[in-house]
Amino acid sequence: MTIRAVILGLLGAMFIAAVGYLNDHVWLLTQFVACHLPIFVFGSLVLLVLLINPALFALRRKWRLSSAEIAVSTMLMLVVCAIPNYGLLGTMSKGMAIPAQLYRSQPGWQKNQLREYLPDHLLPAKGEYVPEFTDGFMQGGRAQDQNIAMADVPWHYWQESLVTWLPMVFLVAVAVICMGLILHRQWTTAERLRYPIADIASSLIQQDPDRAGSALLRTHMFWWGLALILFIRIMNGIHAYFPEDWIEIDLQLPFYQVANRFQILKQADMWWWAWLGQFLYPTIIAIAFLLASEVSLSLGLAPILFAIASIFCMKSFDVNIGKDDYMLGGPSAFQRFGSYLAMALVIGYTGRRYYTDVLKKAVTFRSKHEVPDYAAWACRILIITVITLVFLLAAMGLDWPFALLCVFLILLIHLGMTRINCESGMFLNLPRWQPLGVLVGLFGATAMGPQAIMIVGLLSVVFTIAPWESLMPFFMNGLKLCSDQKIKPARVGVGATGAYALGLLVAVPVVLWAIHNYGVMREPPQWSTKELPTYYYEAGDKKVNELKNEVQLSKSERLGTWERIASIDPEGTFWKSALVGVGLVLVVSFLRLRLPWWPIHPVLFMIWGTRQISEISASFLLGWMIKSAITNLGGSQTYQRTKSLMFGIIAGDLFGGFVFMVIGMVYHLVTDKVAPEYFIFPIMK
Repeated sequence: MTIRAVILGLLGAMFIAAVGYLNDHVWLLTQFVACHLPIFVFGSLVLLVLLINPALFALRRKWRLSSAEIAVSTMLMLVVCAIPNYGLLGTMSKGMAIPAQLYRSQPGWQKNQLREYLPDHLLPAKGEYVPEFTDGFMQGGRAQDQNIAMADVPWHYWQESLVTWLPMVFLVAVAVICMGLILHRQWTTAERLRYPIADIASSLIQQDPDRAGSALLRTHMFWWGLALILFIRIMNGIHAYFPEDWIEIDLQLPFYQVANRFQILKQADMWWWAWLGQFLYPTIIAIAFLLASEVSLSLGLAPILFAIASIFCMKSFDVNIGKDDYMLGGPSAFQRFGSYLAMALVIGYTGRRYYTDVLKKAVTFRSKHEVPDYAAWACRILIITVITLVFLLAAMGLDWPFALLCVFLILLIHLGMTRINCESGMFLNLPRWQPLGVLVGLFGATAMGPQAIMIVGLLSVVFTIAPWESLMPFFMNGLKLCSDQKIKPARVGVGATGAYALGLLVAVPVVLWAIHNYGVMREPPQWSTKELPTYYYEAGDKKVNELKNEVQLSKSERLGTWERIASIDPEGTFWKSALVGVGLVLVVSFLRLRLPWWPIHPVLFMIWGTRQISEISASFLLGWMIKSAITNLGGSQTYQRTKSLMFGIIAGDLFGGFVFMVIGMVYHLVTDKVAPEYFIFPIMK
């Protein structure tokens, strides 16, 4: 790591931390992050590789940034992408503060005294409606175009809750980074996962010492792919600003009429509209081309297979698996949880010898040559961090079994999301199951009790409610990118931890100032301001009413820790659905090992039934078709040459998105108007 690379990376990271929330929620521009392939980061990377670095090389060879320097800078920026918006602060702040406004108009919440189950220090202003705080949060304190000062933010209402939550946020980040360091060698060396996003970046930043760019940039196919997609993005971008005076190259596949002929689709899959009216996304088509065939085929067929399974369950068992409660889950949510759990088991079994040796070295401090020191230290820190988190959650009021399982489930979501990303390159994803739903399904409402339900619900809102910007996939891609450039993983881990801490220090005051200055109501109605703040209260209200109807509320409130364990009453839907998910992943994983021709990958069962795969499955399927046609007709050599075309398509897509992101920001700053919406990936709001 050079000083120049660290400074450049931290400047970019702090820019993301400081401007990310303003860009997305105040200026209402193209989102900086919104997925695990953030346009701002990778668009900047393409700009640097294509234009800036060659210019520096032409001026003076030593001025050019090396591949290792670019990798370090990119990694530092990626880590901070998890902070300012949906990864943390954008959802955490609204999920904690807006319910105080809603509480007054919800007689059911008041009747069940839901707020009383949450300790005062978990919420700003103790969860109470305080006009000075709550109205300022909702409407903003800006008057006559005069911004409030940073000192005018009502920090005294936030202080206690921030002191409670921020240490836990940082500890979860440390745990995730340590988990990534432990997994890194096994995934890259033994299992040889593809890491499609890191592979794209590595291919772009490779350099020839005596030339301005890499060998990739000297291929005609790369520039043809870049030019084609960049042309489409420019045409459609101009159309966004001048819709009546410019043509648009339509990339949508409208098949809604199919649903009118088969009405059962609407009953079987709540996301039918997404996979019957898809846009084609060039980047996803290109990534699918680069993947193993069974992965891209599985992702391409996921919505169709889910619809078939859903119709079968409706007709055979009168069970609708296509609709779930976002917090409390349902059949498909519990099945996906089971699939995540099974994937964790597969990961552990595949690397059982290595992970056992890591644990032994971490505990005994005895040298094992096959285990790097950084993995052992990461394991020690992970153990300490998990114990500390359990202690802090227990101090909140959670019984220790619930606290331990909460930490496990939070890390399981990170692990599953990362495995999906590193195997398939799927950068738009949601697990659509929450720790609250799993714990209620596993223990039952009586054993958990209303206080634990409310606290776990709030924990879910803070840590797992919208993990499409979660930390671990960002870190693992950054770690792989750096390790490809021979940068020591220990340095990457320390650098990532430091960047995350600095990002928190910058983003927390900026985000809270922006909210109290502009308010959240100036945004158009969206998920984060309408549905998100109701989730854990609605879940608590539903379960408290059930306990009342069963005359179990008083008993549930009085139970001790061991009495709660003795009162476990799992929901039938939960354990049946979870076992189905476990079985599907284990069976398909076994078949992949035994049958070389097996066409389905177990990642299918972790992502089907979600909106994200429904919106992008056609692009994965088209990428698989193109790859199959080229390999069957032209052979492996033609496939290798065509990969350059696909890298060009991805570079053109990201560069086009970045250009119009900059144009939108300039347009807003000059005119003080909201720039026209222009997105190259599905909108995540």
